[in-house]
Amino acid sequence: MNQLRPYQVKAIEDIRHHFSKGKKRILLVAPTGSGKTVIASSMMQKAKERSNFNLFVAHRRELVMQCSRKLAENELNHGVIMAEKSPNAMADVQIASVQSFIARKDRDDFILPKADFIVLDEAHRSVSGQFQKLLKVYPNAFIVGLTATPCRTDGRGLGNVYEEIVECGSIRELTAQGYLVPNRIVAPSIPDLQKIRLVAGDYEKKALDKKMNTTKLVGDLVTHWIKFGENRPTVVFATSIAHSKHIANIFNQNGCPAGHIDSKMNELDREKQLHNINNGKIKILSNCQILTEGWDQPKISCVIIARPTKSYPMYLQMIGRSLRPSPNKKNTLIIDHSGCVYEHGFPEDTPNWTLKTTKPKNKDRIKNPDPIEKQPFTCVQCDTVYKPTKDDYACPNCSFVPTKKERIVLVQQGRLVELPKMKTRPNANDKQDFYAQLLFYCRQKGYKEGWASHTFKQKYGHFPHNKKTFPVAIGKDVMSFIQHLNIRRAKSRNMRELNV
Repeated sequence: MNQLRPYQVKAIEDIRHHFSKGKKRILLVAPTGSGKTVIASSMMQKAKERSNFNLFVAHRRELVMQCSRKLAENELNHGVIMAEKSPNAMADVQIASVQSFIARKDRDDFILPKADFIVLDEAHRSVSGQFQKLLKVYPNAFIVGLTATPCRTDGRGLGNVYEEIVECGSIRELTAQGYLVPNRIVAPSIPDLQKIRLVAGDYEKKALDKKMNTTKLVGDLVTHWIKFGENRPTVVFATSIAHSKHIANIFNQNGCPAGHIDSKMNELDREKQLHNINNGKIKILSNCQILTEGWDQPKISCVIIARPTKSYPMYLQMIGRSLRPSPNKKNTLIIDHSGCVYEHGFPEDTPNWTLKTTKPKNKDRIKNPDPIEKQPFTCVQCDTVYKPTKDDYACPNCSFVPTKKERIVLVQQGRLVELPKMKTRPNANDKQDFYAQLLFYCRQKGYKEGWASHTFKQKYGHFPHNKKTFPVAIGKDVMSFIQHLNIRRAKSRNMRELNV
């Protein structure tokens, strides 16, 4: 059995305390990467030792198999109720896909499993019809729901299902204790979404996809990943399947190995892409709403958010994919192209989670919980998003201190605007150093020196005043600029080919 961490032990104790007081439905709230399945496995093991029957329920195949692997690691015999899986009806512990359970429960050939203790994974979905049908089969069972985000975008409150909340540490607390890795956020751009209407509390999908799935914006993802990403294993969240495929294609065209995964792919192809990101064959894996829940890949140390959302739970789920620790992983990088950090605040801001017991009207949906603090600023020098203190506005990444005009702020009525970034004017030494690095690149590639002069002009609008310069080794910023130009030229060629 896995050794439980102190916060996991306390969570189990708190749940048992509520059970002892007569409560039967408890919602366990714990950050992504905190080990909710480990907690559930431990509780099911203890329940089995007391001759109780256990049922673990999830809504997706990957989550069912993830729990099955965890129970197998702990040598806990169990059955799996899911398509293409052989049943083991005699096991005291059963893991079920909720869809398979509902489809089979009234069939004559189905042996309905006994269940004294039920665990519902991704419990923010447990107000849905299928989960409710399952719970009606076991009216006397003790129930624990697992979630990192105990609220739904459709406005239905979880208080209709659960009686108490147990919180299992916060992102801030678990990061400080070393159980999650610190995060750094850069926000190189913010999309203008003011004209996109809301449907069921989030951006209308077709309009959002039209806004985000453009050649320029997708190209910017690549440019900024090259600039900031440090070749990290990366997951990208897109607005649609077409957007996700477009992103992967542009990355590949620019020499950055990338793959795509979606819900319409068969299981073998999906597993192949997940294996590719795990073994390093690809560096970027793009998807649309398939890796937001239940995907456990600790090597991921960069998230690109290319999918704006009004949903705070979805925002946390996307960021949570990269918070798990892994050997040699010091932190995770969030590249926000969606404005989500301005919409929702920093990941470690503690929400005021509550259980809502009333059913809201269509025009009065439950709002997402407000983070305690959310006043992000973007550094005009390095694009790092940070939270300044009252007395210190210096960027924690590069130590630059912004003027008032250089700060990017939140705006009235929840809308976002971006104040112009004030750029520092390069001096003669900066320009000469830039030209010297271009000369070095010319010699590496065997180019004529005229290439360096013309590239210099693209940067500064004029040719270099002094061409008698000794080449110096090329740095990261100059290399990023050259790669940016190459990407822009490639996109221009693609557009010309499309217009032929």
